[in-house]
Amino acid sequence: MKYKKIKMSLKILIPILIIVLFFYSQLSGSALKEGYYTKINTIDNIEIRRYNQVVCASYIPKNKADRDNSFRNVAGYIFGKNSDKQKIAMTTPVIIRLHNNNEMAFIMPKSYEFDNLPIPDNRNVNLYKQTGQTKAAITYSGFTNEKKEKEKIKELKSILSKNKIEYDNDFEVLVYNSPFEFINRKNEIIVSIKYKEENNMNLKSVYLGGGCFWCIEAVYENVIGVKKVTSGYAGGTSKNPTYKEVSNGLTNHAEVCEIVYNSEIITLEDILKIFFLAHDPTTLNRQGNDIGKHYRSIILTKDNIDKKKSNIYMQEINNDLYDNKIVTEIKLLENFYIAENYHQNYYFNNKTAPYCNAVISPKLQKVRNQLSNYYSN
Repeated sequence: MKYKKIKMSLKILIPILIIVLFFYSQLSGSALKEGYYTKINTIDNIEIRRYNQVVCASYIPKNKADRDNSFRNVAGYIFGKNSDKQKIAMTTPVIIRLHNNNEMAFIMPKSYEFDNLPIPDNRNVNLYKQTGQTKAAITYSGFTNEKKEKEKIKELKSILSKNKIEYDNDFEVLVYNSPFEFINRKNEIIVSIKYKEENNMNLKSVYLGGGCFWCIEAVYENVIGVKKVTSGYAGGTSKNPTYKEVSNGLTNHAEVCEIVYNSEIITLEDILKIFFLAHDPTTLNRQGNDIGKHYRSIILTKDNIDKKKSNIYMQEINNDLYDNKIVTEIKLLENFYIAENYHQNYYFNNKTAPYCNAVISPKLQKVRNQLSNYYSN
């Protein structure tokens, strides 16, 4: 009896799957090619995008059990179940609006205006204009599911909070691949944000190493004028080093942080003032109990002008404050490699961890107490 039921289920499911695959095989396009959005900036591993106004056809499930009908309903409309019996090409991605009962929306090609779209035969298929918005996007691969979506939403929230970017609660899943594409699958989570574009001419970068990059990152995260702090590796010889390779002394890289700052708000000299207070620049290849060349004191700049400024500043404080004992290395940056994701925003995510309590918190408190005017809170 069980076998007969399974056999009967397969007889029903296989034709449905074939129809769905056939639908997808007829639909092609690309949101980026269609001018769906423009990338404004990249922060950590998320993109800031300006989305243009688009026209959508969508279906909102009546309940959880009705979600599986979403694709069939909207695909039916674009495949000819409309007033003109017209087949409409579909651009990817398919949008699943988590904030609106898992509404599934298809983006109409730019050749269609809202007024010239055929009317759906199915009254439950909605046509509407989606206004342009600024959104943040995080990408992930493989087949999407509720668990992955929750993980990526949490990661996206963390990065936005770290960078003090306000966001709404309108999280959406973008699915770029059709069901029969099993490799190189691409999905995204996007959310509306409040983001003010800056004049990139004012943004500059310097790369600082002074012991564990968790410490340097924590020190600069809330400095006024600092726009982004990213942990990574620089000053070594090998390409794309891993944390294990760097910490075992196999690459000659130092643990550093990329400090992106607005030069109209904070100067390089101010950045360096915080840096030299935040670590001991007189100990060679170590900071406290953190020992190894990857923990060395180092400043890397993108050009000779900033390199010269760094040398002048260091010479001044070396004579005045450190009795000429500073061992900090200053050199031009060749390559910066972003560290593994779990190193990013480490202190913010692990404040109760033993290392954070014992090492980072006291260091951060010291800098904040002595240089409180540099901090926003």
